[in-house]
Amino acid sequence: MVVDDLEKMIKEDVLSLDIADMYLKIYVADIDWKPHISQLWSNAVNKSRDQNDAKNHVKKAIACTTLAPFYDKTIIPDPPENLLFWLPTWRQFSEKDWLSLYKKVISEDIEIRKNRKKLLSLGIIDPIDYVPMTRQAFNWIYSKAEDANCITNDNKEDLIKKFQNLIRIYGGATICNLFMKHEASVNKIVNWRSGYFFEKEIYKVYSLDQIVKIKNLEISKIDSKYVKKIKTNNKEK
Repeated sequence: MVVDDLEKMIKEDVLSLDIADMYLKIYVADIDWKPHISQLWSNAVNKSRDQNDAKNHVKKAIACTTLAPFYDKTIIPDPPENLLFWLPTWRQFSEKDWLSLYKKVISEDIEIRKNRKKLLSLGIIDPIDYVPMTRQAFNWIYSKAEDANCITNDNKEDLIKKFQNLIRIYGGATICNLFMKHEASVNKIVNWRSGYFFEKEIYKVYSLDQIVKIKNLEISKIDSKYVKKIKTNNKEK
């Protein structure tokens, strides 16, 4: 369970390999990070006799590598995994409490994942192509990803599903409002390889209560044949 692993990092300071890999893919590059994390761990163990010190070093290195491109605009090298090994030797590694920043991001994401369930329980507009507002919302998000050169033949199908899921969760009105009324917020997003950063931006503009109100109003104006009620599981995978 993703949420269980996220909460372990907050409550028990345990960073799973899957969570580390997931965030590095989102923030840095969509590659398999696991073998590189394993190598980093091996290097840390060889340098330190204390396993706890090695664990803390690896967690900090992962946190710094994940967030440095976002917070410090650190350039991602080619190949991107080099950043995981280079950053611990750079001055900025000690300039911020990277683990605290990492946990802050995770805490926010746990809340967002919980919010998704409530928003999905209101109903989803499906298919999104049949309703002008949801169709426009998808087209705007897709165009942004396309303009940012984030869409490739390999990821196109996956990105389409992710963008469609965003619209199912938040509705077309919330997303279109962001584009029309908060253009500056949308324009500062540079990473469109998933819907992750756009979703984060929604919560910088609207509270959950506001999103619920906007989505309920949108659904109330749509032909009921385009609105589907779905059940959400108690545990998110």
